[in-house]
Amino acid sequence: MSHFGTVQIAANGVANSIDQIAVMVVNAVNLAIITVVGQCAGAHEYEQAEHYTKQLMKVSYLYTAALGGLVCLAPPLLLRLYDLEPETLRLAALLHPTSFNLANSLRAAGDAKHTMYVGAGCMLVFRLGSALLFGMVLGWGIIGVWVAMGMDWLARSVCFILRYRKKSWQNCRAIA
Repeated sequence: MSHFGTVQIAANGVANSIDQIAVMVVNAVNLAIITVVGQCAGAHEYEQAEHYTKQLMKVSYLYTAALGGLVCLAPPLLLRLYDLEPETLRLAALLHPTSFNLANSLRAAGDAKHTMYVGAGCMLVFRLGSALLFGMVLGWGIIGVWVAMGMDWLARSVCFILRYRKKSWQNCRAIA
């Protein structure tokens, strides 16, 4: 990011701070899902773990959609809170995919290795690799970094959904 200049760095900082409004419920659910699913998995109650994962995911998606919509409709009001250059305001676009509740559910059930490998692999290939390609090589700047971040989140989500549906996480043990 440091190669993109002051305007793009400031736009990224503003977008990241405003994005937090859209994902505050998701961040709270991330904390809850670890405890709830961990308790269920520890008791070998995998149907309950699935039930609570689905319920908490629904809460996350519902509130992310509502708050995300609010954030997308409110940039003129929200951006007035910042003393920014006009070009920086233009670049502070707000899109934020939902967070990784499902990964925390898998971790809570003892499937930490899989989530770690997927997270590290996607980070390396998509976030870092694509950010270099789009941001630096193709000259998209901070927009390229945001596209790469979205690709990272999408790839992780696909991997975690497939893992969850296969139910192989039910064979993992958090404590031997």
